[in-house]
Amino acid sequence: MNTMTLELNAHKARNRKKKVALAAFFIMSIFCLIADIIIGSQGLNFSQVVQAIFNPENSNISSRIIVWDIRMPMSLMAPFIGGALALAGAQMQTTLNNPLADPYTFGISAAAGFGASLVITNIIAVPFIPAEYQIAFMAFVMCLLTTFMIAGISSVKRISIEGVMLFGIAVMFAYDSLLTMMQFVASETQLQTLVFWQMGSLDRGSWEKITVLATVLPIVLAIMMKDAWKLSTLKIGEGRAESMGINVKRLRIKTLLLVSVITSLSVSFVGAVGFVGLVAPHIARMILGEDQRFFLPASVLVGSVLLELASIASKAIMPGIILPLTVVMSIVGIPFFIFLIIKKGGRF
Repeated sequence: MNTMTLELNAHKARNRKKKVALAAFFIMSIFCLIADIIIGSQGLNFSQVVQAIFNPENSNISSRIIVWDIRMPMSLMAPFIGGALALAGAQMQTTLNNPLADPYTFGISAAAGFGASLVITNIIAVPFIPAEYQIAFMAFVMCLLTTFMIAGISSVKRISIEGVMLFGIAVMFAYDSLLTMMQFVASETQLQTLVFWQMGSLDRGSWEKITVLATVLPIVLAIMMKDAWKLSTLKIGEGRAESMGINVKRLRIKTLLLVSVITSLSVSFVGAVGFVGLVAPHIARMILGEDQRFFLPASVLVGSVLLELASIASKAIMPGIILPLTVVMSIVGIPFFIFLIIKKGGRF
């Protein structure tokens, strides 16, 4: 009885520490968001930004426009996009049992970008879909098809995890080639749009997009949290999960469908942003472990912090110029990617 009590107390203590870590990530995200709003290329000082936010009627009109119409939408997009991509990466790593899986390295972001390019270059016009939503719709369709193609390959028993990884990389290169072809046939205006799309930028942010993400992301997270114990069980092996009455195939399809939704929205709104879905889940996993009840919200919060820091860096590295997010994230993501390979000794 004493042993059971000690184990129960130890379990409660571990859970308290995990909750403290989640709270710390949340506070960090808020501070990074505030810093992102304050830092900009227009040269507003701290008091001007604060006054424009909390007392817009008495602030300078130019300050009010800069803060509310430019900085706020860009800055608020960062936590939602970062959180969505991190959540997608976390669930891909779980359902595909591959620690290097994320929407970028497996070509899913490139697939969504290719779907968007079909609309941008006017090759495809989707009937019955409003013009402003056609890019997001085609991004979702291509993202969904590619996700299930990768899931199908991963379900073939004779194909190893390394083989699935190589397949994902091949898919990424294939879509990159198709995107290059789309650039070749595009008009000058379309070409400019496609190039900036591939770079990834938060300056496409708007209050309407923020509203969509603020609605969809919590719903997707809530659905995934409902399946948290099933996903946690999946990590110990498909056979064990099925023996406990879990329909692994249905769970994988359901989860990858949700991954497609948030990935396609993210890519269609800000373009391709790499490595957030790879780095954030691993940081969350190293701190909080595999328990999906804590791992999933931690991945969202870490992803939010990472993209907020990337947004800050994109404006601070070269004052007056906003660098593409993919460039900034690659500075962190590629070394981390190499670190994972070395740490695992090339075996996953």
